[in-house]
Amino acid sequence: MRVRYSLAAEAELADAVDWYASREDGERLVDRFLREVARVESLAGEGPRAWPEVEPGVRRVVLDRFPFSLIYRIAVDELQVLAVAHHSRRPGYWRDRLG
Repeated sequence: MRVRYSLAAEAELADAVDWYASREDGERLVDRFLREVARVESLAGEGPRAWPEVEPGVRRVVLDRFPFSLIYRIAVDELQVLAVAHHSRRPGYWRDRLG
């Protein structure tokens, strides 16, 4: 299943990449982070209903080793990623993106 990021989710992903890039050993961290994002995208795409609903029609898949989740909904032929949510952010901050 195709994965499409909202503009806000793309910005969150870019911010996370920038943050990891600024750390010591940033190149390695960015690589590991992006590989993990790709892994959970693939898992969610293969079994989109396997992950728990956090709101009606909205699901969450948690990344391993990184404090982030992909928040997504299932459309006809794609996963729409609404947020690349850091676990320390206010829960549900992305709800206004459901419109």
